[in-house]
Amino acid sequence: MESNGRRLVILSDTHLGHPKRGARSAQALRSLWRGADHLIINGDAAEMHDPTCRGAAAREILRMQRMCEEEDVELTLLPGNHDPMISDRRFVRLFGGEVFITHGDVLHPAISPWNSNRAELQQLHDQAIAALEPPLRQQMEAQLSAAQFASHFEWDHMANHPEPQIPLWRKATEQAAKVARAIWYWHTLPQAAARYARRHAPDCRYFIFGHIHHSGIWNIDQRTIINTGSYGFPSKPLAVVVQDRVLAVWPILTHERGYQLGPKPLRQFTLQCCPAAA
Repeated sequence: MESNGRRLVILSDTHLGHPKRGARSAQALRSLWRGADHLIINGDAAEMHDPTCRGAAAREILRMQRMCEEEDVELTLLPGNHDPMISDRRFVRLFGGEVFITHGDVLHPAISPWNSNRAELQQLHDQAIAALEPPLRQQMEAQLSAAQFASHFEWDHMANHPEPQIPLWRKATEQAAKVARAIWYWHTLPQAAARYARRHAPDCRYFIFGHIHHSGIWNIDQRTIINTGSYGFPSKPLAVVVQDRVLAVWPILTHERGYQLGPKPLRQFTLQCCPAAA
């Protein structure tokens, strides 16, 4: 529950612990939630997915938890496909359902269709759905659990099946194909998010997700679809800040000590629901 005057900050895809893909550290992110009452990291907070990064990722999450405790900031960690075990809470509804937050890996049955394991991920996702009784298969919680199940497989597969050595020409070809798939996914995902909202969060006016690492704000079907980007490529992360019934989308700037909110928000919206009644 959020109440009038409280400051809520929403980030995603910080991938803490990853030396190239992630944010530098929890300490570097600290200024982004300074003065907040509630911080939500909407999936892929840490690189638990990669066994070579897992120790550093766990340490950074512990540091973030400690810093939030010191500042009396409520911390909510939603799982993503890179940290599916970090929490069982897969979404957040706020302000009477006007704001809906989920990581976004549920929006495609292959989780990350640019991934080399995409066929296996989709198969596992479909098997998890098929194992349910037919009336349950279309429920939001079932689909979120299926996505989480497939992500657990990807995490386990990386730990036990390291990538084989392949010729450089083949590696370059596969990388080019992966980039092409990612660009297409960037193009199609906002519409997929709008369809998902229409089916599973019909009351929401603001659908906030991450996952695809491509930040943006789209108006679709009288909803505002917001992706908060990432701290690796293409490196244009956004923060959503909600306070006094105003939802603002801020650019995040990089400086030598870490990250900070930009000089002014990119967009601002007024919530219709009274926060005190959320």
